[in-house]
Amino acid sequence: MTHLASILFAFAGFAALCLAMVKHQQDVLGRRLAASRQTPLRLTGGVLLAVAYGCASLANGPRVGPVAWTGALIVAALALTLLLPLRPRWMVRAASGAAATGALLLIASAVT
Repeated sequence: MTHLASILFAFAGFAALCLAMVKHQQDVLGRRLAASRQTPLRLTGGVLLAVAYGCASLANGPRVGPVAWTGALIVAALALTLLLPLRPRWMVRAASGAAATGALLLIASAVT
């Protein structure tokens, strides 16, 4: 379950970084965000990618964790790359759901 949580957190992190870019804000939100809202999105994206790294290292150990994290990044980036041109407005809901589901999976794996 931690592998899937890593992919979901990576997807949410990439989506936050994507929303921090002016180019994608118009496509996804239909408007441009204020500059003061872009920095928190960048920080959130970085934190979510770091959490994805932690999940991958937790599941695979410190030696294989970075390799698993790289795989999670590839899968998440591919999913976002396919979603963005086809259904850009779905990205915010998908990223929110991915982060929430990843958190639930992480909690479930910690409990068991």
